Amino acid sequence: MLARNKVREGVLKPADAGNGWQVALEDYEGQQHPLTRHDGVARLYHSLDRATAILRDLGVERICVVERF
Repeated sequence: MLARNKVREGVLKPADAGNGWQVALEDYEGQQHPLTRHDGVARLYHSLDRATAILRDLGVERICVVERF
């Protein structure tokens, strides 16, 4: 996705289970693709700064943080 410029933005949102942040890449059709481990389970980051750094390292410029209240 990244190599073909198919990423509109990175999305950081609270994980459904666990205390952390799930990282996803959103394409131009609005579909989100979570970053996963080798076994297909979504990665979980316990620091918002670390999750943001992951997206920056991937070259994602636009990042949206979604929080539930």
